[in-house]
Amino acid sequence: MSLKRFLPAILAHISAALSELLLMASAAWLIASAALQLPLSALSMGITLVRTAGISRAALRYADRFISHKIIFKFLDNLRGKLYRRAANILPLKSGRSHEGALLRDLTVSADVLKDFLPRVVLPLSTAALVTGLLTYFLCEPLLPIIFVANLILAVQIENKIADDSDYRSKILDFNDGRDELNIFGSKPAIKILDKAAQNFGEDNFKLTTRQINFDTAFKILNAAGFFFILSKVAAVADTIALTVWSLIFLATLEIFAQIPNAVRSLKKIRAVKLPDDKNPDSAQIQATNHAVEIKNLGFGYDKPVFENLSLTLERGEHVTIVGESGAGKTTLLYLLTKLFTPDSGTVAVGGTIAASTFTNWIFSASIRHNFQMLHENISDEEILSVLKICGLDGFDIDAPIGEDGANLSGGERNRLQTALALAKDADILILDEPTAGLDKTCAEALIKNLLASQKNRTLIIITHDANYFPALRRFELAH
Repeated sequence: MSLKRFLPAILAHISAALSELLLMASAAWLIASAALQLPLSALSMGITLVRTAGISRAALRYADRFISHKIIFKFLDNLRGKLYRRAANILPLKSGRSHEGALLRDLTVSADVLKDFLPRVVLPLSTAALVTGLLTYFLCEPLLPIIFVANLILAVQIENKIADDSDYRSKILDFNDGRDELNIFGSKPAIKILDKAAQNFGEDNFKLTTRQINFDTAFKILNAAGFFFILSKVAAVADTIALTVWSLIFLATLEIFAQIPNAVRSLKKIRAVKLPDDKNPDSAQIQATNHAVEIKNLGFGYDKPVFENLSLTLERGEHVTIVGESGAGKTTLLYLLTKLFTPDSGTVAVGGTIAASTFTNWIFSASIRHNFQMLHENISDEEILSVLKICGLDGFDIDAPIGEDGANLSGGERNRLQTALALAKDADILILDEPTAGLDKTCAEALIKNLLASQKNRTLIIITHDANYFPALRRFELAH
């Protein structure tokens, strides 16, 4: 957002600050004059000025908040929309779904930090600078800008630390991901580890907060000493009333200067925010081809490489198996073909639309019919029953509730439903990840027979750790 859009808020905030100084000055003059027992008529101007300044201060404070909040909330809405669009380009994360939530949380925090640029950086610093300039002009005092600049330099030099909660949050995510195992084996050891991480985070946060409070107190003491020195010079040439007025003006100015360290800290936090890149790598690395699949010099990895210079070509209508040991990258290849992940290097080219089933696919809880309707628009009951029959689920009630993520189904039934959902899509390429997992030999052989007979005209890619079920298919083996 351009600084020009901040101008109304800056003017309103500065005007409110100046009206507060005027209120303090006029009130000081009125109190000091009354103490000297001047005639009441001589105080009428001061009383009017105090009332005017008080009303102006209230009105300008309201205008300041109204204009600032309007700008901030509009900025925040636009920023969050931009951040979520950027996040969409890098989801899903290689580190898993639970960490996607952590990413979105970080983006939300980033938006909250960036929105503070106007109220916590621009407004306090611009107001402090203007007040410094005005007081320097009226008092002809060079020490004032020196105090202002010294505040900025010291605040910039002081290291801006916040407690690191990454270890604590990481352990919470692990605790959540492993909650089933903890229920089986007992959660006491894990809770101790989590408590220790929370204690460490709390101690670090307390130390850093105390350190920040001490720094801010030191700033206030140094500023007060500088203003007291200036006030002592004013006292040598001013009468009692003028000295009272300047004393209260300096008190109000001290409050304005007290915001400088926090403004600099906020600016450092804003500059440290790192946002996802706008550029979507899909457009550059996922391409079209005349083949069903064409992979060239593919490179991809997590903490360590999974694929290095992998090349593979599949023809349209071909039936193949992708085999390999656990960890060889079979499911990762599926994610790359379906554009859930993008290559680190090389290209992945796909000739047509894809339907796929994976172990991580979500099962909606309402019913089998509901699952098909969520993924396939205008699908008929006949089409649903047809693919269920291929997968050996033709005896199921398609309207019966199946529980959250298919909790009412066995592992084999859940896997066959995933296969049926993929079969129902009229796609050029069908990818099935371990379709025989959880099935006994009889069910597995029946499923394979039905699949190969019903998918003759489609490119079929079967990812499996056991190619013995598919002896007639061309085989691609991934090395660990």
